[in-house]
Amino acid sequence: MRSRALLALSALLVLGAGPAFAADTKAPKPKKNQAYVAPNFASYGVVTIGLAPISSFDHVEENEKLFRQAVEPGFGNMDGYKFQASSYFMDAVRKGNVNDHFAAIEKAGLAGLPSDTADVDAVRLKTNVQAVLFSHLSTWQRLVVDPNTRGQSFTQVGAEFALVSLKDGAVLWRGAFQEKGDGPYNDPNAGEVTERDATGNSTAKQAQLEPPSFREVLEKLIARARATIPPAPAPAAKS
Repeated sequence: MRSRALLALSALLVLGAGPAFAADTKAPKPKKNQAYVAPNFASYGVVTIGLAPISSFDHVEENEKLFRQAVEPGFGNMDGYKFQASSYFMDAVRKGNVNDHFAAIEKAGLAGLPSDTADVDAVRLKTNVQAVLFSHLSTWQRLVVDPNTRGQSFTQVGAEFALVSLKDGAVLWRGAFQEKGDGPYNDPNAGEVTERDATGNSTAKQAQLEPPSFREVLEKLIARARATIPPAPAPAAKS
């Protein structure tokens, strides 16, 4: 009887030796162009949010630059929220020497998992925000059809986002979004698609078939994503 009790105690100690997560529920991965919002989102009272550096699936610098230029102003001007620019926020992370803790929160958050409280506490103590917004570029496509080919040009971008609380590491909001911008449909048999130069050679009117720019499509993507974030809490009434 005593040996069984000792075995049971040993099992409890082993089970309790793992990382102390702030919550035990994974934020489900939403369907495309939908978002998960934590049921108790409002109770966190989040107003100040740090913008994490963006990441991407292919690490192309120019693409990441365009994505960042859409993310920062796109989310940064949301009514009621106070977003801290990525450069300023990450300066505090670096000076606080909590880069590894921050990286762990990013990995967990984008996967929809609650973060280890040790990582959360380390970052919270060195920064001045209530939550962090992570942004990951997941799709980057552009196709321009040949003037002599039937079809339609398009530009398509996709991204995943996660808002993680620095109170307890919970994922408060998570979304996967995709936006596509189509160019004009091209039918070579429906009309003239070429023009002649001075020598009589045909020159494709390629510009007429160009789809929307990446910048235009990114702006629509961010607008779609931010529309799913709940409103910021109302300011406390002054007495």
